[in-house]
Amino acid sequence: MPPYLKFFVKALTMINMWPQESISTFTIKQYYVSAITTITTFPIIADLVAQFQEENISFTNINENFVALSALFGVIYVSLCFINKKKEIKTLVQDLATFENYSPKSLIQKTDESLEFYTKLFIVYGIVGNACYGLLPVLNYDYCQNHKPSHMVKYGIPCGLVVRFLLPFKCDYFPLAELIALHECAICMLGTTVIMVITMLICGVLIHTTTQLKYFRKIIAGLTTQYDTETLEKKMKFCVKFHTAIIDYATRADSCFTQMMLLHITWTGFVISVLGFEITTTSNYIEAVRFLMHLLGWLGMLFLVCYHGQNLVDEVLNTRNYIINLRTRIVSQFFQSLAISDAIYSFYWYKKEVIVQKYVLLILLRSHKPLTLKACGMKVMSLATFLAVMYSAYSYFTLLLKLT
Repeated sequence: MPPYLKFFVKALTMINMWPQESISTFTIKQYYVSAITTITTFPIIADLVAQFQEENISFTNINENFVALSALFGVIYVSLCFINKKKEIKTLVQDLATFENYSPKSLIQKTDESLEFYTKLFIVYGIVGNACYGLLPVLNYDYCQNHKPSHMVKYGIPCGLVVRFLLPFKCDYFPLAELIALHECAICMLGTTVIMVITMLICGVLIHTTTQLKYFRKIIAGLTTQYDTETLEKKMKFCVKFHTAIIDYATRADSCFTQMMLLHITWTGFVISVLGFEITTTSNYIEAVRFLMHLLGWLGMLFLVCYHGQNLVDEVLNTRNYIINLRTRIVSQFFQSLAISDAIYSFYWYKKEVIVQKYVLLILLRSHKPLTLKACGMKVMSLATFLAVMYSAYSYFTLLLKLT
C-alpha cells in the first residue's frame, strides 16, 4: 500500500474500485458500481415516461426524476473515468513518496493527516445527508398518499421512496416497498461515497502539489544568503530537479483527472438549477429541505475542487503584469509562478556565477509552464470557473421559471 493517501486507497479498495496486485489486471468487480447504478436508472426512466401519460403533468415531479437521474449518471461517469485511468492514478499516488527526496517527510505526513481529517468530516456529512435524504420521504408519506398521481395508483408505485420506481409489477405492499426503499438508500450511500472519495482524492493531489511548490519557493528564498559558489551550484542543481519533479507530477495529475472535471463544468450547472427550482417552487417544506441538502452536496464538491485548483494556480501562475526587465522595467503578461518568480528575483541571480545563472534561467523558463487542473483541456478548475458554473446554473434556473 502507498505510504500516503492511505485512507483513499482503503476506501476505494472497500468498494472494489482500487486496482489490486498488478495494475493492469482486469477485474469485473471494478465495474459493479457502474453496473448497479445503471440498472437503477431504468425504473426511474420508466416512471419519467409514465408521467407524460398524465392529463395534468407535474413539472415538479418530472424535475425530481431529472435530479435522481443526474446524480446517477454523474456516479456512472466519474466511476468509469476513474477505472479508465486507474493505472495512472495508482502510479500517481505511489509516486507521491518521491517528494521525500526533496522535502521533509514530516511535511508530507502532516499534509496527508490534515487531508484525511477533513475528508472524514466531509464523508460524515455525506452519511448524515443520505440518512436524512432517505428518511425525509417517510415523513412525507401521508402527503404523498393524499396527492398521488394517477400513474402511481395505476402501476402500484409506493410512497415513501427517495425517488419513484416504476417496475413491471405492482410493488406498493409489504415487504416489497420496504425492500425497494432500502435499495434506493443503499444506492444513494454507495454513489455518494464514490463521488466524495474520488473528489477528495483529487483535492488531496492538488493540496500535496501546492505544498511542495510552497516548500520549493522557501528553498529558493533561502539561497539569498548563500555565497559559496560550489555549495550554491549544488543547491541550484537540487532546485532544478525538485522543480522538474513538481511539474511532472502536476502534469500527470491533470492528465488523470481532466475527464472527470468535465462533469463539473457541464452537468453540475444544470443539476444545481433544477435543485434550486425544486426548492423555490415546492410547497412541501420536507421536500425543500431534502433538495437543499442535495444542492449543498453538489455545491460543496464543485467548490472544493475549484478552491484547491485556484490555490495551485495562485502558487504556480502569475496572470498579472510583472517586471521582467529590471533595467528598463518593461511590463509583460506571462503565465508564471508569482511566488517562485519573486523568490528568484530577490535572489540577485544576475550577480552570481554563470553556472548559477544558467540553473536560475532553467527554473524561470520552466515556470512559464502553467500547472493547472483542467476539464478536458478546456477550462481551468478555479474560483472563476466556479462562478461561471453558478452563472450558467442561474440561467437554467430562470429558464425553468419561464417554462412554468
